[in-house]
Amino acid sequence: MLGTLSIFWSVNIDFTVTKWLLWFSIFCAYLVGYHLQLDSQNLIKFSWGLLIAAFLIALIGILQYWFDPFSLTQATHFASTFGNKNISTQPLVLILPLALFLLGSKTIKGNQVWIVAILTALVMLFVFYARTRSSWVSIVGEIMLIAGFMLIKRKELGAWINWDKNKTKASWVALGMFLLLTNFNDQGFRPFFEKINNVVNSAEVSSGTRLATFSVAIDTIKASPVFGTGLGSWFENEVQGGFGTYNVMTYKRVHNDLLELGVELGLVGIALLLIATILLSIGIFKILNQGKDKANNWFYFLLWVALSGSFVQMQFSFPYQLAMPAMLLGLYIGIIAKRYEAFSSPIKSFVLKIPKAAILSFWLVLVLVISAIYVDWINTYNRLDEIKKNDKVQQIQDVIPKVYHLDLQKILRYFSDSYLRVKKYNSMIIVEQKILKYWPNSNTALHYYTYALIQTKRYPEALKVLQHFKKVSGRGLFTAHILEMNIYQILKQNKKIKQAFINLLNTDEHLLALNKDTYRSLLQLSSNHSYLNHHSVKMYDNYVKYHGYSCDIERSIAIYYQKNKQYQQAKKHIDIINSSNNNKCLKEVSDKK
Repeated sequence: MLGTLSIFWSVNIDFTVTKWLLWFSIFCAYLVGYHLQLDSQNLIKFSWGLLIAAFLIALIGILQYWFDPFSLTQATHFASTFGNKNISTQPLVLILPLALFLLGSKTIKGNQVWIVAILTALVMLFVFYARTRSSWVSIVGEIMLIAGFMLIKRKELGAWINWDKNKTKASWVALGMFLLLTNFNDQGFRPFFEKINNVVNSAEVSSGTRLATFSVAIDTIKASPVFGTGLGSWFENEVQGGFGTYNVMTYKRVHNDLLELGVELGLVGIALLLIATILLSIGIFKILNQGKDKANNWFYFLLWVALSGSFVQMQFSFPYQLAMPAMLLGLYIGIIAKRYEAFSSPIKSFVLKIPKAAILSFWLVLVLVISAIYVDWINTYNRLDEIKKNDKVQQIQDVIPKVYHLDLQKILRYFSDSYLRVKKYNSMIIVEQKILKYWPNSNTALHYYTYALIQTKRYPEALKVLQHFKKVSGRGLFTAHILEMNIYQILKQNKKIKQAFINLLNTDEHLLALNKDTYRSLLQLSSNHSYLNHHSVKMYDNYVKYHGYSCDIERSIAIYYQKNKQYQQAKKHIDIINSSNNNKCLKEVSDKK
């Protein structure tokens, strides 16, 4: 309800509609789950269906990892054709625990046991291959919850789980197969612990960007703490609302669903989610204490484990910004609510007497409106596809959907990138103008737009755009200032270069140091101009102070000293480059020579 009402205070109503449709799918899935007749037999069928779905995702991903046989555009390596390995593993976190329900069921016997065990091992194998830390942590958390439950219920575990020697044997074989296959990739044998080390070592690099994104989200929440800025508003706030920074300006998601909810619906939204989570957990534990059919109760416990694992994952990723995990969430909650109502009466019931014709009319209108929106989006993307195929980029200005889809700006960015790669700068300008018409403050679009203007030698126009770009640049982003000096350099306007350089140096040193490219560019500029030479050492010192060693920086300062005939100082920095173990850097230095 709060999400629906947020349309009245949303900073971008178009994006709110896009996000509301996702939330509506959760509600529809809830209704389906609530009306399912889940006796023991149907619980088995339900779990089988989900496990097979998980296996198909995993199978495609494993084949990609081993052979890369798919020529699909979205078939990014071992991403199971989703184009993103996070996306492909998010549903698996919600499905994997139910494999234990099948394995522990008394109706699963003989060959079925082996099928369940092998399918589960292959799903786990794909999760391992995908190397997504959020999924790994979530599944480890699920295993710990299940192990803890078994430890607590160890004296009565037989009432919950049916087990025999065949299941033990199948489980050990599946585990052995999983451990064996983790040592292979498309290149052959590679010990699994090397992959684990790579994931652990890369955590520090990626965590910096994640924390920066979280910081921007927190700043946005602080600005609108109570009710947020409306569903789907994160992207708008980041790009157009002035909250983006030099390294957080193009992320469509926060990569933390809890924080993203806070951005959209404020602290009230977060509080409602936490209350719902607590009530759901209370409901599950009441279910576990009801009835004599512990085997079925085991199913509901595993649903809670799956939701708990996904709750952990949403602190590091974005499962509920996507349709499949979102619909599984609605489905599971509907199933749990139906089971809870079987033994718990509501405190107070309300009966709304609404004519059936009115209800039918409401749903009919809603379905028609939603269908019209989706048809419009499909037509929009079809037109973009035709424009790209026929190279009629001038027509892109006419592509205006009735409701602006959340992904449309990203798609236009891919358009622009494709023209950039083949140096079609005039086409690139047309696309960037389209992006800027919707988001006039987009730092990325302003950067690409001015770059294309410079490449087409439209310098006065570029300088005019840069004046606006400088005003709306995110924290720590000084690309506009650097581009401005590059134009002055092309036009040989030395006085303007010097003035722009001095103006930029008067900025807070800590802001200049946020983006390592700033001091790198300033050092290159100062080294190339005699009237700026005396700033070179300071630019070098500031870069090293905040960012440490860099091949480019050492090479630039060495060139500066050589120009000034300070050969001993130049040799000192050349020795630093030579002593580095960076083969790429050494090759670059050799090529320069």
